[in-house]
Amino acid sequence: MVRLFRPEELKGVISYEDAIKAVEEAFREWGKNPVLNNPRQRTHTPDGVRVSIHHGAAPFLGMTGYMSHCELLKQFPEHQKSVFHGHPVTVLYDASTAELRGILVGNPTSQELPISHAATELRTAATSAVGTAALARKDAKTLGLFGAGNQARAHLVALSKLYDFEKIKVYTRSRENREGLAREMTKRFSLPVEPVDEPRKAATGVDIILTATNASIAVFDGRWLEEGVHITSIVSSNVGLMKGGFIRKKRRELDDETIRRAGVIVVCSKPQAIQDEQGDLFDPVQAGITSWEKIQELAALLNRDIPGRTSDREITLFKNNAGQGVADVALGALAYKILVERDRGQELGISGGEA
Repeated sequence: MVRLFRPEELKGVISYEDAIKAVEEAFREWGKNPVLNNPRQRTHTPDGVRVSIHHGAAPFLGMTGYMSHCELLKQFPEHQKSVFHGHPVTVLYDASTAELRGILVGNPTSQELPISHAATELRTAATSAVGTAALARKDAKTLGLFGAGNQARAHLVALSKLYDFEKIKVYTRSRENREGLAREMTKRFSLPVEPVDEPRKAATGVDIILTATNASIAVFDGRWLEEGVHITSIVSSNVGLMKGGFIRKKRRELDDETIRRAGVIVVCSKPQAIQDEQGDLFDPVQAGITSWEKIQELAALLNRDIPGRTSDREITLFKNNAGQGVADVALGALAYKILVERDRGQELGISGGEA
């Protein structure tokens, strides 16, 4: 039978610990079998509506399929704003028999942050946590955060599952937003978050820099980077925005100096960066600042096919350069498993397929 799950049933269904483990295993499995994932695909309308499709398979959870989501976006000179996003839909098929198993309308959200306002909040933060843990120094105690929106909030919660931070400094252009995030995270999760009034203060004196913004321009100066720091960044623009006339130049979250100084650069997917001509990666390669040979993939790092960080003095970068279907399907499959065990969802009264 096929089960349909509604948005309210997906709220708070997965803990961040379990989400991080599932995403890590999904990438590790993909690294052993390259046919499990395809780059994200996007289509834009003239009115600024964008639909994204993420294909992937998670055989370790018995599922294959895809997740799609749609957003209405507005572009500004220095940032992008999501005005509205429709319910994401995850379609799950049995990875062994091809039978349709589940349709999830809405996004699975975490137990820690059950009310989600970003279409891919759980998956994005869990993926960033996996990449950060694989590259940052194990003794990291301080974090510099750029951003104070929904993704920033989710990323703080995810990383706090892996690190016992002694200090978290947050900067965003809006004083009200950064102070609001600091109060919320301190009150709800007892995290030592303090707002700072200059971007340099968030980028220095820290072990990890996290940029979880909606920015379209670099948020800090790469000359500020100190030895041993790790950077995780999430903006992943696509050249379709330029081709459609929505923006004049590609969105960036990092500057060329950051790319130049990073001794290790790891991404979710190199084909994604090339297909989308992503500004933070594609343009520095075109300019000779780095090369595709130097840029490595997370799946290879997790499987120890590449070395990753080689010293405590090295600057490392994880570019979470677009959600990959393996992660979306893994989280959808995990939510499906949990909800079926709870006897949730509506049976649609149809079989999973036909011969």
